[in-house]
Amino acid sequence: MWRSTSIKLLAFQLLITISGWASEKISYPGSMLLSPGLEMRGGAESIASLHFYLASLEDNFLGTTWVPENTVTGKMTGLAGRSLKFALLDLPVDFFSMVFMHEWYGHGARYRELGLRGIDYGYEWPPPYGDGGGWASYSSYPGEYSTQERLGIWIGGIESEHVLNRHLRQRWMVSGSMHYRESWLYFWSLQNILHYIEDALDLVEGQQRFNDPQAYIHYLNADNGFHAISGYPYSLDDLKKVSNLNALDPFFWLSIYNNLVGYLWGGQPSGNVPSLKLGNTNYLPTFHVGLTPFGVETYLENYLLLDEVLYLLYFRWGDASYYDNWGGVGALVSYPFAKSTFSADVKLDLWRQPPLKFGGDEDLRGKNTGAAFSLRSYFKIPDTRYPMKIVIEVGFKSVGFLEGYPLDKAPILMFGLQV
Repeated sequence: MWRSTSIKLLAFQLLITISGWASEKISYPGSMLLSPGLEMRGGAESIASLHFYLASLEDNFLGTTWVPENTVTGKMTGLAGRSLKFALLDLPVDFFSMVFMHEWYGHGARYRELGLRGIDYGYEWPPPYGDGGGWASYSSYPGEYSTQERLGIWIGGIESEHVLNRHLRQRWMVSGSMHYRESWLYFWSLQNILHYIEDALDLVEGQQRFNDPQAYIHYLNADNGFHAISGYPYSLDDLKKVSNLNALDPFFWLSIYNNLVGYLWGGQPSGNVPSLKLGNTNYLPTFHVGLTPFGVETYLENYLLLDEVLYLLYFRWGDASYYDNWGGVGALVSYPFAKSTFSADVKLDLWRQPPLKFGGDEDLRGKNTGAAFSLRSYFKIPDTRYPMKIVIEVGFKSVGFLEGYPLDKAPILMFGLQV
Protein backbone atom coordinates (compact mmCIF):
# COMPACT_ATOMS: atom_id res chain seq x y z
CA MET A 1 0.00 0.00 0.00
CA TRP A 2 1.09 3.55 -0.59
CA ARG A 3 1.96 5.43 2.58
CA SER A 4 0.30 8.62 1.42
CA THR A 5 -2.63 9.20 -0.89
CA SER A 6 -1.40 12.76 -1.49
CA ILE A 7 1.85 11.33 -2.90
CA LYS A 8 -0.22 9.19 -5.25
CA LEU A 9 -2.15 12.25 -6.46
CA LEU A 10 1.03 14.26 -6.91
CA ALA A 11 2.66 11.47 -8.92
CA PHE A 12 -0.25 11.15 -11.33
CA GLN A 13 -0.58 14.90 -11.80
CA LEU A 14 3.16 15.16 -12.42
CA LEU A 15 2.88 12.37 -15.01
CA ILE A 16 0.17 14.26 -16.85
CA THR A 17 2.16 17.50 -16.74
CA ILE A 18 5.40 15.92 -17.96
CA SER A 19 3.68 14.11 -20.81
CA GLY A 20 2.17 17.38 -22.06
CA TRP A 21 -1.15 15.59 -22.36
CA ALA A 22 -3.44 18.18 -20.84
CA SER A 23 -5.45 20.16 -23.36
CA GLU A 24 -8.30 22.41 -22.35
CA LYS A 25 -10.49 21.95 -25.41
CA ILE A 26 -10.58 20.53 -28.87
CA SER A 27 -12.37 21.97 -31.87
CA TYR A 28 -12.04 20.95 -35.47
CA PRO A 29 -14.53 20.47 -38.28
CA GLY A 30 -16.14 17.25 -39.34
CA SER A 31 -17.64 16.19 -42.65
CA MET A 32 -21.02 14.65 -43.39
CA LEU A 33 -20.59 12.85 -46.72
CA LEU A 34 -22.68 10.88 -49.16
CA SER A 35 -21.69 8.62 -52.05
CA PRO A 36 -23.90 6.85 -54.61
CA GLY A 37 -23.48 3.45 -52.95
CA LEU A 38 -23.34 4.77 -49.37
CA GLU A 39 -19.83 3.35 -49.17
CA MET A 40 -17.54 2.80 -46.21
CA ARG A 41 -15.29 5.85 -46.46
CA GLY A 42 -18.10 8.38 -46.47
CA GLY A 43 -19.84 6.42 -43.75
CA ALA A 44 -16.72 6.42 -41.58
CA GLU A 45 -16.30 10.19 -41.81
CA SER A 46 -20.00 10.84 -41.23
CA ILE A 47 -20.18 8.56 -38.19
CA ALA A 48 -16.98 10.00 -36.71
CA SER A 49 -18.25 13.55 -37.23
CA LEU A 50 -21.74 12.90 -35.84
CA HIS A 51 -20.20 11.08 -32.89
CA PHE A 52 -17.93 14.07 -32.20
CA TYR A 53 -20.79 16.57 -32.46
CA LEU A 54 -22.87 14.57 -29.96
CA ALA A 55 -19.92 14.23 -27.59
CA SER A 56 -19.20 17.95 -27.77
CA LEU A 57 -22.86 18.76 -27.10
CA GLU A 58 -22.82 16.43 -24.09
CA ASP A 59 -19.66 18.07 -22.76
CA ASN A 60 -21.21 21.53 -23.13
CA PHE A 61 -24.13 20.48 -20.93
CA LEU A 62 -22.41 18.15 -18.45
CA GLY A 63 -18.73 19.03 -18.55
CA THR A 64 -15.98 16.67 -17.38
CA THR A 65 -15.18 18.21 -13.98
CA TRP A 66 -17.65 19.44 -11.37
CA VAL A 67 -15.72 20.12 -8.18
CA PRO A 68 -12.17 21.30 -7.41
CA GLU A 69 -9.96 18.21 -7.58
CA ASN A 70 -6.91 19.42 -5.70
CA THR A 71 -7.91 17.38 -2.66
CA VAL A 72 -8.32 13.65 -2.19
CA THR A 73 -12.08 14.02 -1.70
CA GLY A 74 -12.42 16.22 -4.77
CA LYS A 75 -10.34 13.88 -6.92
CA MET A 76 -12.30 10.81 -5.82
CA THR A 77 -15.59 12.65 -6.44
CA GLY A 78 -14.50 13.63 -9.96
CA LEU A 79 -13.24 10.13 -10.71
CA ALA A 80 -16.48 8.56 -9.51
CA GLY A 81 -18.59 11.02 -11.51
CA ARG A 82 -16.65 10.49 -14.74
CA SER A 83 -16.75 6.73 -14.28
CA LEU A 84 -20.53 6.85 -13.83
CA LYS A 85 -20.92 9.13 -16.84
CA PHE A 86 -18.76 6.77 -18.89
CA ALA A 87 -20.77 3.69 -17.91
CA LEU A 88 -24.24 5.16 -18.36
CA LEU A 89 -23.86 7.71 -21.18
CA ASP A 90 -20.55 7.53 -23.04
CA LEU A 91 -20.11 3.78 -23.38
CA PRO A 92 -23.52 3.10 -25.00
CA VAL A 93 -23.03 5.81 -27.65
CA ASP A 94 -19.38 4.97 -28.39
CA PHE A 95 -19.99 1.23 -28.56
CA PHE A 96 -23.12 1.53 -30.71
CA SER A 97 -21.31 3.85 -33.14
CA MET A 98 -18.73 1.11 -33.68
CA VAL A 99 -21.38 -1.61 -34.11
CA PHE A 100 -23.40 0.54 -36.52
CA MET A 101 -20.27 1.15 -38.61
CA HIS A 102 -19.55 -2.59 -38.66
CA GLU A 103 -23.02 -3.64 -39.75
CA TRP A 104 -24.52 -0.83 -41.83
CA TYR A 105 -21.42 0.60 -43.47
CA GLY A 106 -19.40 -2.63 -43.35
CA HIS A 107 -21.44 -5.65 -44.34
CA GLY A 108 -24.18 -3.36 -45.61
CA ALA A 109 -21.89 -1.57 -48.07
CA ARG A 110 -20.99 -4.91 -49.68
CA TYR A 111 -24.66 -5.91 -49.79
CA ARG A 112 -25.54 -2.68 -51.58
CA GLU A 113 -22.57 -3.03 -53.93
CA LEU A 114 -23.70 -6.53 -55.00
CA GLY A 115 -27.35 -5.55 -55.38
CA LEU A 116 -28.63 -7.87 -52.64
CA ARG A 117 -32.30 -7.48 -51.77
CA GLY A 118 -34.30 -7.53 -48.59
CA ILE A 119 -31.43 -6.17 -46.51
CA ASP A 120 -32.20 -6.17 -42.80
CA TYR A 121 -30.24 -4.97 -39.78
CA GLY A 122 -30.65 -5.70 -36.11
CA TYR A 123 -29.01 -4.29 -33.02
CA GLU A 124 -28.97 -5.26 -29.37
CA TRP A 125 -29.03 -2.60 -26.69
CA PRO A 126 -25.44 -1.43 -26.14
CA PRO A 127 -23.69 -2.07 -22.82
CA PRO A 128 -24.43 -1.68 -19.97
CA TYR A 129 -28.09 -1.98 -21.08
CA GLY A 130 -27.59 -5.06 -23.26
CA ASP A 131 -25.07 -7.30 -25.00
CA GLY A 132 -24.31 -4.72 -27.70
CA GLY A 133 -24.35 -7.12 -30.65
CA GLY A 134 -25.61 -6.54 -34.15
CA TRP A 135 -26.29 -8.36 -37.40
CA ALA A 136 -26.99 -7.78 -41.07
CA SER A 137 -28.82 -10.12 -43.42
CA TYR A 138 -30.48 -10.24 -46.85
CA SER A 139 -33.27 -12.29 -48.38
CA SER A 140 -32.34 -12.65 -52.05
CA TYR A 141 -29.90 -11.83 -54.81
CA PRO A 142 -30.95 -11.42 -58.47
CA GLY A 143 -28.13 -13.59 -59.78
CA GLU A 144 -25.06 -15.33 -58.43
CA TYR A 145 -21.84 -14.13 -56.88
CA SER A 146 -18.41 -15.64 -56.58
CA THR A 147 -16.68 -16.98 -53.50
CA GLN A 148 -14.45 -13.91 -53.50
CA GLU A 149 -17.47 -11.63 -53.54
CA ARG A 150 -18.83 -13.69 -50.66
CA LEU A 151 -15.53 -13.13 -48.87
CA GLY A 152 -15.96 -9.40 -49.48
CA ILE A 153 -19.26 -9.58 -47.59
CA TRP A 154 -17.81 -11.46 -44.62
CA ILE A 155 -14.81 -9.20 -44.19
CA GLY A 156 -16.84 -6.01 -44.66
CA GLY A 157 -17.45 -5.43 -40.96
CA ILE A 158 -13.81 -5.63 -39.88
CA GLU A 159 -12.74 -3.75 -43.03
CA SER A 160 -15.06 -0.86 -42.18
CA GLU A 161 -13.59 -0.56 -38.69
CA HIS A 162 -10.12 -0.20 -40.18
CA VAL A 163 -11.48 2.52 -42.48
CA LEU A 164 -13.01 4.32 -39.48
CA ASN A 165 -9.78 4.08 -37.49
CA ARG A 166 -7.68 5.38 -40.38
CA HIS A 167 -9.93 8.42 -40.63
CA LEU A 168 -9.56 9.09 -36.88
CA ARG A 169 -5.78 8.80 -37.13
CA GLN A 170 -5.76 11.38 -39.91
CA ARG A 171 -7.90 13.79 -37.86
CA TRP A 172 -5.66 13.43 -34.82
CA MET A 173 -2.44 13.94 -36.73
CA VAL A 174 -3.72 17.11 -38.39
CA SER A 175 -5.31 18.61 -35.27
CA GLY A 176 -2.66 17.35 -32.83
CA SER A 177 -5.47 16.56 -30.39
CA MET A 178 -7.44 13.47 -29.43
CA HIS A 179 -10.88 13.95 -27.86
CA TYR A 180 -11.56 11.41 -25.13
CA ARG A 181 -14.77 10.19 -26.78
CA GLU A 182 -12.94 9.62 -30.07
CA SER A 183 -10.37 7.73 -28.02
CA TRP A 184 -13.09 5.45 -26.75
CA LEU A 185 -14.52 4.97 -30.26
CA TYR A 186 -11.07 4.05 -31.55
CA PHE A 187 -10.43 1.73 -28.62
CA TRP A 188 -13.70 -0.17 -29.02
CA SER A 189 -13.24 -0.46 -32.77
CA LEU A 190 -9.74 -1.96 -32.59
CA GLN A 191 -10.57 -3.98 -29.48
CA ASN A 192 -13.53 -5.48 -31.31
CA ILE A 193 -11.28 -6.59 -34.18
CA LEU A 194 -8.80 -8.21 -31.80
CA HIS A 195 -11.50 -9.76 -29.62
CA TYR A 196 -13.62 -10.98 -32.55
CA ILE A 197 -10.74 -12.89 -34.14
CA GLU A 198 -9.08 -14.12 -30.95
CA ASP A 199 -12.31 -15.52 -29.48
CA ALA A 200 -13.50 -17.27 -32.66
CA LEU A 201 -14.07 -20.97 -31.98
CA ASP A 202 -12.25 -23.61 -34.00
CA LEU A 203 -14.01 -24.78 -37.16
CA VAL A 204 -15.47 -28.31 -37.28
CA GLU A 205 -16.15 -30.51 -40.28
CA GLY A 206 -19.61 -29.96 -41.75
CA GLN A 207 -20.12 -26.62 -39.99
CA GLN A 208 -22.91 -24.60 -41.62
CA ARG A 209 -23.09 -21.42 -39.55
CA PHE A 210 -20.13 -19.08 -39.09
CA ASN A 211 -19.17 -15.80 -37.55
CA ASP A 212 -17.03 -13.44 -39.63
CA PRO A 213 -13.53 -14.82 -38.82
CA GLN A 214 -14.68 -18.44 -39.19
CA ALA A 215 -16.40 -17.70 -42.50
CA TYR A 216 -13.31 -15.92 -43.76
CA ILE A 217 -11.09 -18.94 -43.16
CA HIS A 218 -13.71 -21.35 -44.52
CA TYR A 219 -14.34 -19.51 -47.81
CA LEU A 220 -10.73 -18.43 -48.32
CA ASN A 221 -9.62 -22.06 -48.29
CA ALA A 222 -12.62 -23.22 -50.31
CA ASP A 223 -11.86 -20.60 -52.97
CA ASN A 224 -8.45 -22.19 -53.38
CA GLY A 225 -9.70 -25.79 -53.52
CA PHE A 226 -9.28 -26.84 -49.88
CA HIS A 227 -12.43 -28.11 -48.20
CA ALA A 228 -11.19 -30.36 -45.39
CA ILE A 229 -10.41 -28.37 -42.27
CA SER A 230 -7.47 -30.62 -41.46
CA GLY A 231 -5.88 -29.69 -44.79
CA TYR A 232 -6.26 -25.92 -44.62
CA PRO A 233 -2.99 -24.22 -45.65
CA TYR A 234 -4.19 -21.14 -43.78
CA SER A 235 -5.96 -21.83 -40.49
CA LEU A 236 -7.87 -19.86 -37.93
CA ASP A 237 -4.85 -20.11 -35.63
CA ASP A 238 -2.73 -18.47 -38.34
CA LEU A 239 -5.22 -15.62 -38.52
CA LYS A 240 -5.21 -15.20 -34.73
CA LYS A 241 -1.43 -15.00 -34.60
CA VAL A 242 -1.04 -12.41 -37.33
CA SER A 243 -3.95 -10.30 -36.05
CA ASN A 244 -1.89 -9.57 -32.93
CA LEU A 245 0.09 -7.13 -35.10
CA ASN A 246 -2.88 -4.78 -34.67
CA ALA A 247 -1.66 -4.23 -31.12
CA LEU A 248 1.47 -2.52 -32.53
CA ASP A 249 -0.65 0.51 -33.35
CA PRO A 250 0.66 3.40 -31.18
CA PHE A 251 -2.65 5.24 -31.57
CA PHE A 252 -4.33 2.34 -29.74
CA TRP A 253 -2.08 2.82 -26.71
CA LEU A 254 -2.46 6.60 -26.90
CA SER A 255 -6.22 6.14 -26.86
CA ILE A 256 -5.98 3.95 -23.74
CA TYR A 257 -3.76 6.51 -22.02
CA ASN A 258 -6.11 9.31 -22.97
CA ASN A 259 -9.11 7.35 -21.69
CA LEU A 260 -7.67 6.24 -18.36
CA VAL A 261 -5.17 8.95 -17.38
CA GLY A 262 -6.17 12.00 -19.38
CA TYR A 263 -9.94 11.74 -18.97
CA LEU A 264 -11.00 9.40 -16.16
CA TRP A 265 -8.22 10.49 -13.81
CA GLY A 266 -7.41 13.98 -15.01
CA GLY A 267 -10.82 15.13 -16.25
CA GLN A 268 -9.32 16.48 -19.47
CA PRO A 269 -11.67 16.38 -22.48
CA SER A 270 -8.77 15.98 -24.87
CA GLY A 271 -5.06 15.25 -25.01
CA ASN A 272 -2.18 16.10 -27.26
CA VAL A 273 -0.92 13.53 -29.76
CA PRO A 274 2.82 13.06 -29.18
CA SER A 275 4.88 12.13 -32.22
CA LEU A 276 8.44 11.68 -33.40
CA LYS A 277 10.21 14.78 -34.68
CA LEU A 278 11.97 14.65 -38.04
CA GLY A 279 13.18 18.22 -38.41
CA ASN A 280 10.01 20.28 -38.74
CA THR A 281 7.90 17.20 -39.42
CA ASN A 282 5.79 15.25 -36.92
CA TYR A 283 5.87 11.53 -37.66
CA LEU A 284 4.00 8.47 -36.39
CA PRO A 285 4.00 4.99 -37.97
CA THR A 286 1.40 2.32 -37.35
CA PHE A 287 0.63 -1.27 -38.33
CA HIS A 288 -2.62 -3.02 -38.96
CA VAL A 289 -3.69 -6.35 -40.44
CA GLY A 290 -6.42 -6.35 -43.07
CA LEU A 291 -8.47 -9.13 -44.65
CA THR A 292 -8.83 -9.44 -48.43
CA PRO A 293 -10.38 -11.98 -50.82
CA PHE A 294 -6.84 -13.27 -51.53
CA GLY A 295 -5.61 -13.59 -47.95
CA VAL A 296 -4.32 -11.45 -45.12
CA GLU A 297 -2.52 -8.16 -45.82
CA THR A 298 -0.22 -6.32 -43.41
CA TYR A 299 -0.14 -2.52 -43.58
CA LEU A 300 2.61 -0.13 -42.55
CA GLU A 301 1.20 3.39 -42.53
CA ASN A 302 3.44 6.45 -42.11
CA TYR A 303 1.78 9.68 -40.98
CA LEU A 304 3.79 12.88 -41.45
CA LEU A 305 2.59 16.39 -40.65
CA LEU A 306 4.43 19.40 -42.05
CA ASP A 307 3.03 22.95 -41.90
CA GLU A 308 -0.51 21.64 -41.18
CA VAL A 309 -0.43 19.44 -44.27
CA LEU A 310 -0.78 15.69 -43.71
CA TYR A 311 1.24 13.25 -45.79
CA LEU A 312 0.31 9.58 -45.54
CA LEU A 313 2.51 6.98 -47.19
CA TYR A 314 1.60 3.33 -46.74
CA PHE A 315 2.85 -0.06 -47.84
CA ARG A 316 0.88 -3.32 -47.78
CA TRP A 317 2.06 -6.84 -48.43
CA GLY A 318 0.05 -10.02 -48.71
CA ASP A 319 0.35 -13.42 -47.10
CA ALA A 320 1.98 -15.98 -49.42
CA SER A 321 -0.16 -19.00 -48.49
CA TYR A 322 -1.95 -18.91 -51.86
CA TYR A 323 -0.39 -16.12 -53.91
CA ASP A 324 3.14 -14.77 -54.15
CA ASN A 325 4.33 -11.18 -54.39
CA TRP A 326 1.13 -9.25 -53.98
CA GLY A 327 0.48 -6.00 -52.14
CA GLY A 328 0.46 -2.30 -52.80
CA VAL A 329 1.47 1.24 -51.95
CA GLY A 330 -0.48 4.43 -51.49
CA ALA A 331 -0.05 8.11 -50.77
CA LEU A 332 -2.29 10.89 -49.52
CA VAL A 333 -1.61 14.62 -49.35
CA SER A 334 -4.32 16.25 -47.26
CA TYR A 335 -5.07 19.76 -46.02
CA PRO A 336 -8.61 19.18 -44.67
CA PHE A 337 -8.78 21.94 -42.03
CA ALA A 338 -7.42 24.79 -44.16
CA LYS A 339 -8.82 28.22 -43.30
CA SER A 340 -8.51 29.36 -46.91
CA THR A 341 -11.49 29.55 -49.26
CA PHE A 342 -10.23 26.54 -51.22
CA SER A 343 -8.06 23.52 -50.48
CA ALA A 344 -7.71 20.02 -51.88
CA ASP A 345 -6.61 16.48 -51.01
CA VAL A 346 -4.93 14.14 -53.49
CA LYS A 347 -4.91 10.35 -53.07
CA LEU A 348 -3.19 7.68 -55.16
CA ASP A 349 -3.15 3.91 -54.67
CA LEU A 350 -1.26 1.30 -56.68
CA TRP A 351 -1.37 -2.45 -56.21
CA ARG A 352 -0.34 -5.81 -57.59
CA GLN A 353 -2.71 -8.66 -56.72
CA PRO A 354 -4.46 -11.62 -58.31
CA PRO A 355 -7.44 -10.88 -60.60
CA LEU A 356 -10.78 -10.84 -58.83
CA LYS A 357 -13.54 -13.35 -59.57
CA PHE A 358 -17.09 -12.10 -60.15
CA GLY A 359 -20.43 -13.85 -60.61
CA GLY A 360 -21.51 -17.44 -60.49
CA ASP A 361 -19.16 -18.36 -63.31
CA GLU A 362 -16.34 -16.66 -61.37
CA ASP A 363 -15.42 -14.46 -64.29
CA LEU A 364 -11.89 -13.12 -63.86
CA ARG A 365 -11.65 -9.34 -64.11
CA GLY A 366 -8.78 -6.99 -63.80
CA LYS A 367 -5.09 -7.38 -64.42
CA ASN A 368 -2.40 -8.12 -61.88
CA THR A 369 -1.88 -4.40 -61.42
CA GLY A 370 -4.44 -1.77 -60.52
CA ALA A 371 -4.77 1.80 -59.36
CA ALA A 372 -7.10 4.34 -57.80
CA PHE A 373 -6.84 8.12 -57.94
CA SER A 374 -9.03 10.79 -56.42
CA LEU A 375 -9.08 14.54 -55.83
CA ARG A 376 -11.10 15.98 -52.97
CA SER A 377 -11.86 19.71 -53.01
CA TYR A 378 -13.07 21.93 -50.15
CA PHE A 379 -14.96 25.11 -51.12
CA LYS A 380 -15.69 27.62 -48.37
CA ILE A 381 -19.27 28.89 -48.28
CA PRO A 382 -19.16 32.69 -47.78
CA ASP A 383 -21.24 34.70 -45.32
CA THR A 384 -22.31 31.84 -43.06
CA ARG A 385 -22.70 32.10 -39.28
CA TYR A 386 -20.48 29.06 -38.78
CA PRO A 387 -17.55 28.13 -41.07
CA MET A 388 -18.84 25.66 -43.65
CA LYS A 389 -17.34 24.12 -46.76
CA ILE A 390 -18.73 22.11 -49.64
CA VAL A 391 -16.76 18.88 -50.08
CA ILE A 392 -16.54 17.15 -53.46
CA GLU A 393 -14.38 14.13 -54.25
CA VAL A 394 -13.98 12.69 -57.76
CA GLY A 395 -11.74 9.99 -59.16
CA PHE A 396 -11.63 6.47 -60.50
CA LYS A 397 -10.67 3.01 -59.23
CA SER A 398 -9.80 -0.03 -61.36
CA VAL A 399 -10.74 -3.63 -60.50
CA GLY A 400 -9.10 -4.82 -57.31
CA PHE A 401 -9.34 -4.87 -53.54
CA LEU A 402 -8.74 -1.59 -51.75
CA GLU A 403 -10.03 -1.07 -48.20
CA GLY A 404 -13.24 0.94 -48.18
CA TYR A 405 -13.86 0.84 -51.96
CA PRO A 406 -16.03 -1.34 -54.26
CA LEU A 407 -14.36 -4.48 -55.62
CA ASP A 408 -15.12 -3.78 -59.27
CA LYS A 409 -13.91 -0.80 -61.27
CA ALA A 410 -15.94 2.27 -60.44
CA PRO A 411 -15.92 6.05 -60.48
CA ILE A 412 -15.15 7.68 -57.15
CA LEU A 413 -17.73 10.27 -56.23
CA MET A 414 -18.46 11.71 -52.82
CA PHE A 415 -20.00 15.00 -51.73
CA GLY A 416 -21.18 16.69 -48.59
CA LEU A 417 -20.54 19.45 -46.05
CA GLN A 418 -17.69 20.19 -43.69
CA VAL A 419 -18.88 22.05 -40.58
